[in-house]
Amino acid sequence: MTPNQFRDALRGVIAFTPTPFTTDDRLATDVLAAHVDRLAQLAGAVAVCGAVGEFAALDLDEYRAAISTTVDAVAGRVPVIVGVGLGTRIASDMAAYAARVGASGLLVNPLGGDVTDEGLVRHYRAIAAASGLGLIVFSTRGQVYSVDQLARLADIDEVVALKDEWGDLRLFAEARERLGPRFVWIDGMAELQAAEYVVLGADAMTSGLVNVAPDLTTAIWTAATEARWDELRGLVARARPFAVLRARRPGYSIAVIKAALGLLGHAFGEVRAPLSPLTPADLDDLRVVLADLVPAGVA
Repeated sequence: MTPNQFRDALRGVIAFTPTPFTTDDRLATDVLAAHVDRLAQLAGAVAVCGAVGEFAALDLDEYRAAISTTVDAVAGRVPVIVGVGLGTRIASDMAAYAARVGASGLLVNPLGGDVTDEGLVRHYRAIAAASGLGLIVFSTRGQVYSVDQLARLADIDEVVALKDEWGDLRLFAEARERLGPRFVWIDGMAELQAAEYVVLGADAMTSGLVNVAPDLTTAIWTAATEARWDELRGLVARARPFAVLRARRPGYSIAVIKAALGLLGHAFGEVRAPLSPLTPADLDDLRVVLADLVPAGVA
């Protein structure tokens, strides 16, 4: 898939999958394959090895196996997005591998630390040269992109989209007005702010909730894009307790999703250190939340 084809395909709900591990802490490729097969039937794109996928906790062999497993299981039905990150050499190596096995595009995870604008451009150019795939800029707490930085990255043909998980709507609107259709504009704040992002011109929305309650996620995106605001308010109210629980403690944005999948009968295992699994009390709260999201589905 060329970068332009990737840009044109990025629409609707982008499902970010967690990475399943066995009870002895090995990558569970069979569980991952079955799960992304389900997601490919529900979402507009599937993303693997993002932050929800604990990409930084995978060794390089696991990283490659997660990518190839996802590409094979999706089988071309929707775009497969691969998260790449860490240093430029590792990111470029993973980008090249993703391209070889048939991934559609890449999400460039935050670098962190003190990086100049020139360093960012070098980083993106290296990943683009290694893969030839379309790249998504990821603006989040660890790395917030200014409009000027986005404009510089727009000079790289392979850079085709922005995922905004920082949540500064004024900044998002300014970038959208300045760069227009050069990028696909992605609501990285998920379901709770779908209305605001759609009004400002978002083309797609990322979701972790889609792993657990796909019908609710789809309904929220559809209601937002069709401006059915009264319906949307009710749907977002249903989604809010899950989001609040994910924000309760550090690392819970991942741990809550994996625990929820476990309660729904999918063997995703626990998060890897340094992240921590849910406390018993929080797990009880999750059961209550899931009883509303997925009636009769909680183990």
